[in-house]
Amino acid sequence: MLMDIYNRDPKSTNYNSTRLEVNDELSELILKIENTLFTRKTEVLGDANFGANIEDLIFSLVLNESALAKEINSQLATYCVPGYSKYRIDTRVNFYKTIERDGALIDIFINDQKVVGALF
Repeated sequence: MLMDIYNRDPKSTNYNSTRLEVNDELSELILKIENTLFTRKTEVLGDANFGANIEDLIFSLVLNESALAKEINSQLATYCVPGYSKYRIDTRVNFYKTIERDGALIDIFINDQKVVGALF
């Protein structure tokens, strides 16, 4: 039986304070995706390439939406997807501009179901 430590951020809207472990494939995959998205490169000891590095990529001003989605998909393919071939992951990136700030909305879909949304 599959089991992993439940390590979702307490600030996350889907956080469950009573849960200690993850014991289903889909939940484990979603946690791996979240960890990859919200980690900067060099933050993980032993693997300097782990992490989508999203904030640095967004604010570098050299990538468009499709290039950013490609970078994210590359990280997910390397660190999340192996072993989960029955799940199709799709990344959608939309840049936005308001009076207060510019940023990006990143949505991750698994089998056409939105599972992660992040606003940067």
